[in-house]
Amino acid sequence: MNRPTREDLGTFLKSVRAGLDPVADLDCGRADASFATNFCPPERAAELAGIANRPLPGFTLYKFGSRSIVGSYLLSDGFPVALKYYYPSGPHKHLSYGIKGSRCHQSWLAALALNYVGIPTPEPLIIAEWQLLRGLWLSKSFLATRQAPGISLYQWVARHAENRQRLDRMADQLRASFSRMAEYHISHGDLKANNIIVAEDDSISFIDLDAVSILTPPGKWKSLQQRDTRIFSGNWDRHPTAATIFATVLP
Repeated sequence: MNRPTREDLGTFLKSVRAGLDPVADLDCGRADASFATNFCPPERAAELAGIANRPLPGFTLYKFGSRSIVGSYLLSDGFPVALKYYYPSGPHKHLSYGIKGSRCHQSWLAALALNYVGIPTPEPLIIAEWQLLRGLWLSKSFLATRQAPGISLYQWVARHAENRQRLDRMADQLRASFSRMAEYHISHGDLKANNIIVAEDDSISFIDLDAVSILTPPGKWKSLQQRDTRIFSGNWDRHPTAATIFATVLP
């Protein structure tokens, strides 16, 4: 299969925004909800819709903040999911997210887009958003994805800080992903090492896609890519070998 072009990606995103394949409407009470038909069977989507309003017993908490709650959960079929509940902070955010789109919706689009072009990230499953005033006011949002197995890249480097061979292999993997991001003018926006998960086989997944930008115009893309470089490079103060090896992984 040929790699999608930028034009293909633009067409794909238009289809998603219009609620067309590969997404479909999902019954989720008073929320406007969709599920990814290529990643999430209807019965799994229905179970997730049942926990979209709030976390249930069995939810493993990772983060409890004023703007979001993040954790993991095992569905009834044993499938591991990552769940994120978003709560806009203040009237301005409720309105701006309702009018311009929320960080949750941006993460949903980013996850679909990255999977479409072959950049590793957990598959998105469902999104639900509670909107009032004909969509001008966003009350809260919910996003479910497959849980990425493994540990953060920062933890992985700490374990293998002196293993030059494994660090080189990881650099090759990162370089390939970042090059593909550059091809589609994709910026992660928060490229901390904790937002890259490494599985037992050393494969990687990018998570926390709330600030991702896609198909950005060249001038803006350059500044966003430079910001990604600064954030990523700033992770390795305590690991000089990794800092040297990872210094050139971003294009």
